[in-house]
Amino acid sequence: MSTEQESKNLPEDDSGMDCPAAAVSEESPADGANPPKGGFLRALFKRRPFCWRIFQIYFFSFLTTYVVEALSHYKSLPQLLHVFKSPLVFFSNMLIVSIVFIPAILFRKRVFAYIMSTVIWLTVGVVDFIVLHNRVTPFNANDFKMIDDALNVVIHYFTFGQIVLVIFLIVLGLFAIIFSAIKSPKTERPVSFKTTIPLCAALIGLHVVLISASVNVGILKKNFPNLADGYQQYGLPYCFTCSILDKGIKKPSGYSKGRVDEVISSLPSPTPTPEIKQDPDNTPPNIIVIQLESFFDPKRIDGIKFESDPVPNFTHLFNHFSSGYLTVPSISAGTANTEFEILTGMNMADFGTGEYPYRTILQSSTCESLAYNLKQYGYACHAIHNNTASFYGRDVVFSNLGFDDYDSLETMTGVEKNALNWAKDKVLYPEIVSALDSTKGSDFIFAVSVQGHGKYPDEEILDNTISLSRLSAAYDDSTIYGLRYYTSQLNEMDAFVGSLISYLEERKEKTVLVLYGDHLPGFDFEEDDLKFGNLLQTEYIIWSNFPMEPVHRDLNAYQLSAYLQDRLNLHEGFVTRLHQRYLNDPEADTESYLGELQVLSYDMLYGEQYCWDGVNPYLPTEMKFGFINPAVTDVHAVYDSAGSCYLTVYGTHFTPYASVYINGTRYKETIYVTETELFLPKIPLQNGDIITVGIYNDGTLYSQSADFIFEKPDYQ
Repeated sequence: MSTEQESKNLPEDDSGMDCPAAAVSEESPADGANPPKGGFLRALFKRRPFCWRIFQIYFFSFLTTYVVEALSHYKSLPQLLHVFKSPLVFFSNMLIVSIVFIPAILFRKRVFAYIMSTVIWLTVGVVDFIVLHNRVTPFNANDFKMIDDALNVVIHYFTFGQIVLVIFLIVLGLFAIIFSAIKSPKTERPVSFKTTIPLCAALIGLHVVLISASVNVGILKKNFPNLADGYQQYGLPYCFTCSILDKGIKKPSGYSKGRVDEVISSLPSPTPTPEIKQDPDNTPPNIIVIQLESFFDPKRIDGIKFESDPVPNFTHLFNHFSSGYLTVPSISAGTANTEFEILTGMNMADFGTGEYPYRTILQSSTCESLAYNLKQYGYACHAIHNNTASFYGRDVVFSNLGFDDYDSLETMTGVEKNALNWAKDKVLYPEIVSALDSTKGSDFIFAVSVQGHGKYPDEEILDNTISLSRLSAAYDDSTIYGLRYYTSQLNEMDAFVGSLISYLEERKEKTVLVLYGDHLPGFDFEEDDLKFGNLLQTEYIIWSNFPMEPVHRDLNAYQLSAYLQDRLNLHEGFVTRLHQRYLNDPEADTESYLGELQVLSYDMLYGEQYCWDGVNPYLPTEMKFGFINPAVTDVHAVYDSAGSCYLTVYGTHFTPYASVYINGTRYKETIYVTETELFLPKIPLQNGDIITVGIYNDGTLYSQSADFIFEKPDYQ
């Protein structure tokens, strides 16, 4: 019999896996004989190839987990020490990683399958490593839902050369994958799926059971509100997997109509809606809430001394008006989640790992919010943000949260940029004034700033920065450069706050101003680096131009709006009154209160909406973009000998996002000249054509001027 014929008649092992010729070679012992030279394990792997495949799975899983965790722990702990310090945590994460490797034994190109499994996890590890160098919050699956936002800010975090290098490495990696797919060897004998698939399923099932057991006995935790700490304690593979599987708010135990009714019946009664038209003195005050990007008092940093106070206005307000520390849901990133807690009163800890409700449930659902509550008292509700409208999906979310209009970067004029190309916050001043002037009644304005945004430079990029001195060797030169830049931005943001308060003091309308930071800045701070508070605490202030008793009280971000409304004797909304009941009861049980908050939040967003008798009363608003539309006042057309037209459009409130439209067609070649002038070269233009100017970005037309009918001059 030929060698080829012998190969075709070789038996498969008991796993159904292919049995290489080496396993039954002439050197292999017969059953019952002594093992060949090399020991029992060598004989075992020769005679049981499936055991060798299992060994390969766990060997590659161990190495991959080790590298991924080393990248995740690069700041704090050598990986070898981490393995010994938390061996059960490491083993649990290795089980998760190996689930991706197990299906590799189903492929004849097993080497390529192992390579792809390794690439998947190394990609997660490397991306997390890059993210951790630019923000404190680690990489999670929900970041994929914000890929468009990431592309919009990538220029702020990476240089052009770094972006080119990343693209080159991605392309190189793709070529390497294709090459390995072509060149990697196949096994000699096809796999028997009849036996191998059940074995793979059994292995995966065993892993799931072991991982669940790790959670049940406390080796791993189900909830970790601080995502950064969770990754460090429980491992990147586990936490990243949680961010894939853990979505929304889990159904609370005992959830039912009776349970919801029980919570609602325990709430205080809402305040009757005031008769504003009949009693002007009873008109509620204007409410302005400003979320300041990465803002906190830098004097809290231990080991740093400032020659003068970088935030003098904020310091004065904090000391003389109602104020306190505000616990926010994240560090360095997650602006929209602090926003979400402020506007809805819901607790981000109830949501999935690393979730952004702005990018998930609020894209399609409305819910109780501060804006909807204040509408019950006759408020007009305005949102302002000096960044692009679609960032974090706000162009949809703000409508679902009850805002009447949304003034974004696209619709703002006179915008100045800082050294990192973020809009300076002083542009918010005239926009807030425009919002107040836009209605006669009470206004609620929610403004989100952006000037303090990172990534902070590791070299000196400003000529004039806040003077500070280093009292601790813990801060290297690059950190000091970043702190100088950062505090200089805070100083300008503080000046904007001072100017706004001066204006509001003179304006003859009762007004309340709330200021707070969304999270700490993206420096590698530890708890010990702060003189006061912790890493999840910023500060808040409640200022008014009418008498309000100063009270110092620390709050969670999801309590702030309810606390504010309580101070103003406003008590609309189930979530609001739940918070107010708790805040006014010194004997209240915190665990019970948070459980009731979870019940209401789940019922409103994911449940049967028993609180509203099954019918959501909140409809999305027909939200307008910007307070002032562009206007065309005149056009000037010059024709060349070929009949092409060079068009200059004059008007008002043009922005860099303005485009000229002719008969409904957008001309993206539009050149922004000034706030009153646009230029469009070489276009076809006929007598009677309709010219408009629209504010356009990210595929959306936000606002548009009235029609202007073009009349060709007689001299042309």
